[in-house]
Formats: sequence, structure tokens, C-alpha cells
Amino acid sequence: MSQVIVQRNTLAFRERKKSFNTLKLRSFLLMLSMGIVISFLSVSMLVNFNHVSTKGYTIKYLEVKQQALYEENEILQKNLLEKKALTQLSISEKANSMIRPGEIAYVRGMTTLASNSH
Repeated sequence: MSQVIVQRNTLAFRERKKSFNTLKLRSFLLMLSMGIVISFLSVSMLVNFNHVSTKGYTIKYLEVKQQALYEENEILQKNLLEKKALTQLSISEKANSMIRPGEIAYVRGMTTLASNSH
């Protein structure tokens, strides 16, 4: 019976063992770099999502504020039109407190000054 004795100190065995360790190291570094890249992308996506959602809340707040300003402007325009209306002017306290002028002479003789003849 013949037996084959394999020596583990042969050059081919050492080269195989060395390349296997290098392969383990390469795969570890590859997995580590992929993990770092995936982590970086995940964090950047979360930051971007947070930024976008914050902008959404800001836009919604500004839209509500704009709508309130439009409503306030409509009320002010309505009040302005009421104040300009002739019926409002005729019943106002300020108009009722005015005195009607008598006969007004704009030109009298050689003078050109307006005057009220009372």
C-alpha cells in the first residue's frame, strides 16, 4: 500500500495559503468600503429628505400667511370703498359739521382773491 505524504511546507502550498489570506483581506476591505459607501449614501438621503420636508412645512406656513394677508387686503379694500362712497360721506359727522358757504365771489373789481361775502 502506497501512501502519499503531503508536505505542507511546499512552495505551492505556501503560495496558495498566502493568496487565500490576501483574498480574505481583499474581500474584507471590499465589504468594508461598500458598507462605508452605503452608510454615506443613507445619511445623505436622510439629510436631503429632512431638508425637503422642512421646506414643505415652510411653504405651507407661507401659503397660510399669504391667504391671511389676501383676506386682510379684501377687508381693507371694502372699508376703503365704503369710506369713499358718497352716501357714507354725506352721513359722516365731519361732513355734517361743515358750514355751507354763502355767496362766493371769485373776482371782485380788481382783486383776484376768492372771498366769502357775509
